[in-house]
Amino acid sequence: MMESSTDHVSVAAVMLKQKSQHAWGNDFWILKGLVPGYSSPELATLESQGEVHIWPDLTLQLYPLHCDSYYHNLTSEQPKVYLVASQDDETLSPLLITVDYDEAASYMETGEQVFNAPLSEQLCQWLEAFVLEHYKPEQPKKRRRKQWHGSEQKHGR
Repeated sequence: MMESSTDHVSVAAVMLKQKSQHAWGNDFWILKGLVPGYSSPELATLESQGEVHIWPDLTLQLYPLHCDSYYHNLTSEQPKVYLVASQDDETLSPLLITVDYDEAASYMETGEQVFNAPLSEQLCQWLEAFVLEHYKPEQPKKRRRKQWHGSEQKHGR
């Protein structure tokens, strides 16, 4: 079990490389999950579907400033983990692993490859403990109407 007070955890990404079904298509990559969370029997089954690559020693880092995004990820229908990678020819290189959709989306906008997979129950519990410890939602504030014309008065009719 992971400590709840830690802000980072070492993980390994499990990637599946599959051949394209189209004669001119390129091979494609799928993020299947993370270890911890992905089991040995699942890995054995995965090997029959294509080429399995495991990238060890990735760090999933959490920041108190991003707790709002983590909270929304946890409360979604299926919490996800995002892997940002760069690709040149046949080589795919991991750049970042995150549970922050906003951070992943910013990489999508720059043209990097972003893969996602369901977040394991063990990592969801770790993320939940971090959010409960650090998340301080902002209190809703009432907006006051701006007086556009200070000299004008309301006229009753």
